[in-house]
Amino acid sequence: MSHLRRALLAFGFVVAVGAPAARADDAADAKAIVEKAVKAHGGQENLDKFPATTTAMKGKVHVMGMEIPFTGEVLTQGPDKLKLDLEIEAGGMKLRIMNVLAGDKGWNKLGDAVEELDKDKLAEAREQAYAAWVSTLAPLLKDKQFTLATVGEIKVNDKPALGVKVSSKGRRDVDLYFDKETSMLVKVETRVKDDSSGQEVTEENFPSEYKEVQGVKQAMKFTVKRDGKPFLDGEATEYTLADKFPADTFVKP
Repeated sequence: MSHLRRALLAFGFVVAVGAPAARADDAADAKAIVEKAVKAHGGQENLDKFPATTTAMKGKVHVMGMEIPFTGEVLTQGPDKLKLDLEIEAGGMKLRIMNVLAGDKGWNKLGDAVEELDKDKLAEAREQAYAAWVSTLAPLLKDKQFTLATVGEIKVNDKPALGVKVSSKGRRDVDLYFDKETSMLVKVETRVKDDSSGQEVTEENFPSEYKEVQGVKQAMKFTVKRDGKPFLDGEATEYTLADKFPADTFVKP
């Protein structure tokens, strides 16, 4: 699911402060929730094995009262590498969009025009890619940068879900919610900067219809809302997982 979430970078790329340390018992409860989720999603070994993912996808984005269909492919590797190649259809015209994030550099390509991301856009792209990496679950139990804390129980699709807040110094918090019965990830919540308004909004991503791909459970569908309003609906048509991509994959388009 997390790999699909990174596709949102195609439609727009609270500075976090160090979160207070979680109580020992609360941190243990949060860790236990994540441990069950990691196991449910395929286990730590399988999650670590495939940091590089290719996803063929289709869906629609909701912009200014319009529903704009898209098809394309997204390649992701680790917390800060992404290449997205989409075709959208708007006003009877088809347009190709490509986004590339390569660590401390990034580019947008619209048609034949290529733009290097400025400091602010690059920072936003990196934040959203980081949040997507967190939602893979792979680094949470190994990397000491993360603080885990419980955020209570809510209902997602009328089913109880347990929440865990993931904090890291200098990063926005990411709230992950797991189905209480199956431990599958059913909601990801964070703050993002909306490209059209320039304002920060709350983004909620709801992955669903999980399928096993090379030993890892991946969500085949997702629904995204921003400040409670529909933003994007999508589905994966094919996944391919790998240990890494060639070095020239994430370069200026």
